[in-house]
Amino acid sequence: MRTILWERYSRLFQPGHVVLDVGCGTGIDALFLARAGVRVVGIDASSSMIAQARARLELDPSKELVELRVLDLREIGSLPAPGFDGIISAFASLSTIADLEVFAEQAASLLRPRGAMLLQLLNRSSLWEWLGLVRHGRFRASRRVGRDVERNFVIGGRPVRHYLYHAREAYARFFADHFRLRRAYGLGIVRPPHTLRGVPPAVVTALDRLEKPVRATRPFNDWGRFFVLELEKR
Repeated sequence: MRTILWERYSRLFQPGHVVLDVGCGTGIDALFLARAGVRVVGIDASSSMIAQARARLELDPSKELVELRVLDLREIGSLPAPGFDGIISAFASLSTIADLEVFAEQAASLLRPRGAMLLQLLNRSSLWEWLGLVRHGRFRASRRVGRDVERNFVIGGRPVRHYLYHAREAYARFFADHFRLRRAYGLGIVRPPHTLRGVPPAVVTALDRLEKPVRATRPFNDWGRFFVLELEKR
């Protein structure tokens, strides 16, 4: 999934651009962008994540292009505006926020005209989760897949509440007033998750190829573990 995101970053952002990495974690995406000549401001509410990101960047020649801050995702409005050509948020950091309307408004204020925003969030439905439940005879639970709008996932040993949407639902509800929708697509639709052991590499490759042409097509884009919104500031 990260390779797919990096391909999109490379298309959206050019050397000299300034990008805000929301929920930057350990700095993997920030480092990728910096190595491509993009300036990055990475924020995360976790001081330990920021410490790991600084350690990752310490010996890299591109570290001068990255600024890291401990900052809650809900506080991006405190950043200078309009100071960014793009905003990214990978691997569902934003799924921990109940109401993304304020985030959308603040993000739009931070972006320069026609700035791009790429967001990866947890999808409400997951084909692989449904298959796993059916395989283990948990038919009652399988019928709930796609119905729950809130779920707890254990992160760092503690439960964290996540809020779940489908791609176009999230766009219409939170982002349509401030952004145009460039693309919406699912990730992890038929390609098996890394937690599923014993799948032959050739099968993974074949499923990955099968997923690519249907990734942005309904109803398949609502079946992935994640979805991605590519947005442009109005």
